[in-house]
Amino acid sequence: MNLRMVATDFAIDLGTSNILVYKKNEGVIIDEPSMIVLDQNNTKVLAIGQEAKDMIGKTPSNIHVVKPIENGVITDFNLTEAMLKHFFNQVNPGTSIFQPKVVICVPSGITDIESRAIEDAALHAGSRDIILVDESLAAAFGMGLTPEDPRGILLLNLGAGTSEVSVISLNGIVTSKTINKGGDYIDDAIIDLFREKKRLDIGRQTAEDIKINLLSLRVKDGENSMSVDGRDLLSAAPKTVDIKSKDLVECIMPYADEIVSMIYEVLEKIPPELTADIKKDGFGLTGGISKVRGLREYIEHKLNLSSYISENPETDAILGTGKILEDPDRFFKYRK
Repeated sequence: MNLRMVATDFAIDLGTSNILVYKKNEGVIIDEPSMIVLDQNNTKVLAIGQEAKDMIGKTPSNIHVVKPIENGVITDFNLTEAMLKHFFNQVNPGTSIFQPKVVICVPSGITDIESRAIEDAALHAGSRDIILVDESLAAAFGMGLTPEDPRGILLLNLGAGTSEVSVISLNGIVTSKTINKGGDYIDDAIIDLFREKKRLDIGRQTAEDIKINLLSLRVKDGENSMSVDGRDLLSAAPKTVDIKSKDLVECIMPYADEIVSMIYEVLEKIPPELTADIKKDGFGLTGGISKVRGLREYIEHKLNLSSYISENPETDAILGTGKILEDPDRFFKYRK
């Protein structure tokens, strides 16, 4: 029996698409999909994480692939607890007398009830002390910014399930707006486009590959193309079609325009002093969707502002949550 006195503290980014775990003094040690495979009675967990994602679209009718976290919010408490226990055991295998302290980043727009559900799931999974951190604030720390300073930071956090525009200053969210749209919404738009324009049924994983490899708002990328495999809607036979980047613009443009509208709505609510900071520094982008080619330039053009982005925007939030775990005094500055 593996018995230790004190378990190692760690941080979690409980994302809609992926769960990332940062272990104290070691860094990010887990980055796996937030998915679970269940049997036909939804009582037995058959696979978790990457193993579960690899089964999407390939399971028999008696096996179900489930996402227990949608739009940054727990939709199934028991499954989330099971998933957390799985990853907790990877961080601290065996038994500990004193359970770990856990820092969890969550969307700024979640309710008190939703926050409590996350805390309860983490406690049941085996933690003793929990700190919840706004995801955008954590991402600012992870990008190497100084959100504890009296200076306005405009941050666009574009994830899989939610997109958030927030203004940060003095370790707090001055104002923010969140919508339940992100990478999954764009995947759905790509699937719908293929059904309507190409008469082809494609899977979610294929749509995600198209989004990553071909989707772009840049005019120069318009003629880029790729071959896509799917099922013909008329004959049900396997079929391959070609698609150009310019044909996919309609899948991303409504989302891009909605983000721009959200930014203006947020800017209307902040003091002029913070607006001046943002005019000088521009805006930051974080989250996986910020890597869509041309999106950053499109927003820059619409706002007449400069922008900045880290090398790996998908990991900004977990790296920032890890920094808060390592140096909590920096996070609690100006907070009760």
